[in-house]
Amino acid sequence: MGPSMKMHDSYPLRTVARLTGLTPDLIRAWEKRYGVVSPERGPRGARLYTVEDVAHLRLLARVVGSGRAIGDVAKLGRRELESLAGAPAPSGADGGSAAEGPGQKVVQRALAAVSSFDAEALDRRLGDALLALGSGPFIRRVAFPLLTEVGRRWSEGTLSVADEHLVSGLLHNLLGSLLRLRGQVARPPVLLATLSGERHEFGLLLVALLLVDAGIGVSYLGADLPVADVVEATRRSGAMVVGVSVVNGENRRHAAQQIVQLERQLPATTEVWLGGRDARAVAARRTRALVLDEVERVEAEIARIRERAALRA
Repeated sequence: MGPSMKMHDSYPLRTVARLTGLTPDLIRAWEKRYGVVSPERGPRGARLYTVEDVAHLRLLARVVGSGRAIGDVAKLGRRELESLAGAPAPSGADGGSAAEGPGQKVVQRALAAVSSFDAEALDRRLGDALLALGSGPFIRRVAFPLLTEVGRRWSEGTLSVADEHLVSGLLHNLLGSLLRLRGQVARPPVLLATLSGERHEFGLLLVALLLVDAGIGVSYLGADLPVADVVEATRRSGAMVVGVSVVNGENRRHAAQQIVQLERQLPATTEVWLGGRDARAVAARRTRALVLDEVERVEAEIARIRERAALRA
């Protein structure tokens, strides 16, 4: 520890998080990416922050909370930050306004990054939002409205397949990070996939994020898999639930046939969840699948399956 910092003048990371309202992950990310503070290290290598560090982080939290991006204000001095903290956030080129919540601002800026195909900016926006909000609020306030809007724009032809893949690829990375941070159970209760002919997996990504946030193990297989592969993966993983997404209406008849085939080959005790824009139309073709086409319904079933998994353990 440097001579300028005495032990009683320093705060550990957990205390700083409580004092500033920022998560420990977000504080570390701001340190690494933007150098907003430079904590010293204690005898055991723990981060130690000064009173000035805490004050600066509080100020940054106020400014960012008003809708400004951390990358735009990280290098500003105290007076400039205080001025911004006391002023309303201006309407930006992305359509944001002071009346909008933080999630809406992130979505608007993310859509702007998608429109300009700026992968770096999109990754930064989503990563910062995940760290700042936590996985549950991030899913509800950012991921779900973002994917809904991207899907709408894609169906209208204003966004390309490449744009869609850009968003899904970055959300894949976020999901992978969450899975690594949370850890996986030995036998994940839920397996997620889309079947042959279905390449849209936005809905699956959302359900996977909700499951991870609820502490439920997930085996995420991705898109466009043959029924036989899904059945084999279910057998090997011991999954209690197989979740399938169906979006492409042009593939409806084939999708319905595959769902029936899947149900016949899975054990009767294995639940089948069906989500996506075309779920109800596919389910109408005499399947036993449980249709989950609303976030609230998904969350209710996740709570139920969590209890069932706890009993099995």
